[in-house]
Amino acid sequence: MNPTYKQVTKARYIARVAELAREIFPGVYRKLGGKNGLLLAETYQNEDLTEDEIRDGVNYFLIYLGSREVGYFALDLSPVGAMCISRLYLCEDVRGRGIGRGVLTYAQRLAEGDGRTRVFMKVWARDLQAEAFCKKRGFRPAGVEAVEALPGVTMELKTWEKLWR
Repeated sequence: MNPTYKQVTKARYIARVAELAREIFPGVYRKLGGKNGLLLAETYQNEDLTEDEIRDGVNYFLIYLGSREVGYFALDLSPVGAMCISRLYLCEDVRGRGIGRGVLTYAQRLAEGDGRTRVFMKVWARDLQAEAFCKKRGFRPAGVEAVEALPGVTMELKTWEKLWR
């Protein structure tokens, strides 16, 4: 079954993005310990923040396998000449099925069609699966920055980019 995408525009879908984040983040960020994954979801993917980002031009999409929502991604078109995949989260049980690869292909086609020559994304440097995913898809490292994600919790974010033309 091939995944389908639905652009998030209505309040009920914004709420679903927040719910998916609360479901997915604790597993993705388990190395941060305890409840930090849930706190990250509540801080960085709550309904108000998601709605603000959409209003500012970030395009959110829910990912479906059949009728089941299995993740979401967001595309930020504000960087000149580039597209940022600012979010890409999948439920743990559907990872490894090519869904993320399909999202990257979709993003690159949109970027190319819009005359952009670069796609980039920021990945938590301790997420070895995400880093391996980027490498396999032809992305190259383009920098690392430390950010205080929560009070007393610093995360290193690595930027990965893919260039063409």
